Amino acid sequence: MQDCKVNILGTEYDVLFQSIEENKFLADADGYVDRSVRKIVISKREEDCELEDFETYQKKCLRHEIIHAFMEESGLSVNFEHKPIGIEETTVDWFAIQSPKIFKVFQELDVI
Repeated sequence: MQDCKVNILGTEYDVLFQSIEENKFLADADGYVDRSVRKIVISKREEDCELEDFETYQKKCLRHEIIHAFMEESGLSVNFEHKPIGIEETTVDWFAIQSPKIFKVFQELDVI
């Protein structure tokens, strides 16, 4: 995957793929959103990675962080129950994991 820009509810975000050497925050996470500068950062494959299908995992991480960005831009992150950590990870995971299935049904029914 390559660096790019994406429009999240009218706000442009940079999507960056970086190594731990390039970005120390990736030592503790496979991805994150920095709302202060509107960027989504996803980890590149590290040499010690044991996943056979890293690309699928990377896409899953990107979907997760995109949901965080949507929550941020919609105003939900500042009005959520767990203000110090933002949107509850369970909620974000549910959207990120279920969205491909939901979109498939939408496509099958031609409602997009």
